[in-house]
Amino acid sequence: MEQSSSKPGGSLRRPQSVHSLRSALKALDLPSMPPSVPLPPLPTSPSSTRSTKSIKSTKSRSTTLRGSPRPMTGSTKKPSLTSISWRPYKPTKYGSGKFSHVELVPQPSDDPQDPLNWPQWKKELNLASLLFMACLIGAMKTALIASNEVVAVRYNVSYTWVAALTAVPLMVSALTGSISSVVAKLVGKRPVYLASSILIFAGCLWNMTADSSYGSCMGARVLQGFGWGAFDVLLLESIQDTFYEYERNIRTTLHSIVTISATWASPLLGGVVSYQVGSFTAQYRIISAFFAIAIPLMALTAPETAFDRARAAIATTPIFIYTFPWEPQPVQLELSKDSMLDYVKEMRIWSYETEKSVSICIQSPRALAAPTTTLVFIITALPHCALWGLIASLSLLFSSSPISLHPSSVGTLLTGPWLLAIFVVAGICFYRSTNQKFCSCVSNLTLAGGALLAIIGMTSFGLHVNSFMTWPTSSYDQNHSVLFEPEAAHDLNLPVLSLQLGLLAAGAYALEAAARPLLARSASFTASSMATAQRSIGDMHSWVIILRNLVAGAFVLAVPHIICKEGGLKSLIIGLSVAQVVITMSILLLWRFCEKAIWKMDGKVMGLVNLRMPHPEESFFDID
Repeated sequence: MEQSSSKPGGSLRRPQSVHSLRSALKALDLPSMPPSVPLPPLPTSPSSTRSTKSIKSTKSRSTTLRGSPRPMTGSTKKPSLTSISWRPYKPTKYGSGKFSHVELVPQPSDDPQDPLNWPQWKKELNLASLLFMACLIGAMKTALIASNEVVAVRYNVSYTWVAALTAVPLMVSALTGSISSVVAKLVGKRPVYLASSILIFAGCLWNMTADSSYGSCMGARVLQGFGWGAFDVLLLESIQDTFYEYERNIRTTLHSIVTISATWASPLLGGVVSYQVGSFTAQYRIISAFFAIAIPLMALTAPETAFDRARAAIATTPIFIYTFPWEPQPVQLELSKDSMLDYVKEMRIWSYETEKSVSICIQSPRALAAPTTTLVFIITALPHCALWGLIASLSLLFSSSPISLHPSSVGTLLTGPWLLAIFVVAGICFYRSTNQKFCSCVSNLTLAGGALLAIIGMTSFGLHVNSFMTWPTSSYDQNHSVLFEPEAAHDLNLPVLSLQLGLLAAGAYALEAAARPLLARSASFTASSMATAQRSIGDMHSWVIILRNLVAGAFVLAVPHIICKEGGLKSLIIGLSVAQVVITMSILLLWRFCEKAIWKMDGKVMGLVNLRMPHPEESFFDID
């Protein structure tokens, strides 16, 4: 017979072992419990499991006890630590400092090698090295834009052949970008970055000596294109690997501003250098000199960012209900010979280990077939590709008589695209800093506004230039030059032309800024975890970039040929504008009425789970 736990007067006498347990807990000197995590209940005895009927009968028979009957939580069994629930627990982790209230997305592992757990200086150095390479790549892409007519005279080829020096490497970069996206999942991003950097550097050195042979120049440009693709598709994924969601907005905006400035501002300087030195290869001498900084940066400050967080070691120490707040472990940086040698040893060329399987290899290609990938590409492609095609034709349009602009003046026409594109990207960044989410309404408004800006800029530029163009009756002149009316030399307003191109660029980059949130909404709807969602976003966005580069190269090749025909520029601009209106309206209506059906199809095509009952509002934090 167990000892009774009742006292006269209706109070309960707890066993001595319970008081000993409480004393032991007090001796641990635990921090104060948070209000949302109550103390555990006292252990209970089997007597608490009696049926209600038995308790009622006991109450009716009792004549000696006073007060309320024994509560259901009463216990006479001697408790022990083994009777208390101990279990592994993974706490939700929050930021530090002023972001201490922000839940970290994604949740980092407890592995110090996790890029999310790197010290801040290591993260920023990695980002700086990647952005420096992106800056050099952007400058190389448009290195010949301002001096295309000079290059045509130098090599004694048509303007279309010179435009191919920009178009072909863009299309080659699309091919290598698709390959890099797959290879990076097997061996990591660092080996791909290093190999691509070497190819770009070799192509740049080759271009320095290719001032007398068109074939040599084309070979050098193709070699550069082989290296561009990896940085085009993987750089944003590296930012995603290294920074939390609340940290990414400023970094992705910085990436956009750097690439915009390098791509569209470099012809301003490149045109001046080519005109003053008298050789277009002088730009490559300058760019090659910067590789003395870029290559060491990539080798020493760009570690592997790919990390399989699901397989990382996570502490499973049993925790007694209450868990201590997670804090990132501080890393002491000691500048000594030994620490520097250890750091260099850690910067291995290949350090990423993962399982090799067919399913991993086809993850990226499957994203190409996702409906959202196709729709985002279609709605953003035409303004972006038209911008490339028109800018690649500036030298053809304005270097001939009677306008006769030299390369430095042609380069100034890109001031508008450079500044207005940065203004739009910075404005969207400011909005994202105050409103963390791009809701459906904001995304649709951004798409509609971007399409409107692009149509206004494209139409006004094309019709303005076309109004001054004339075509001779001679078939020879018609096939080899674009002629303007004599009054065009003083009636064409170059700042206005730059502004019109700037509106086109602003619209193109506004559409691009809305692309990633659209992909993120689809991935979060169907993915079973945060890791799966982020991988899907990266894969779909990579294919949008790959397809856009491919079509942009085709536009660079085709637009100069089209505008040489009578009425070609006007027909091209009107056709592109009408097509963009139809595409924008159709896709917005499709997303308005069939959005969830499209998302479900994305999940089915990409092999994601949780397709029957997806919940976009569900948190991934407890399963990531």
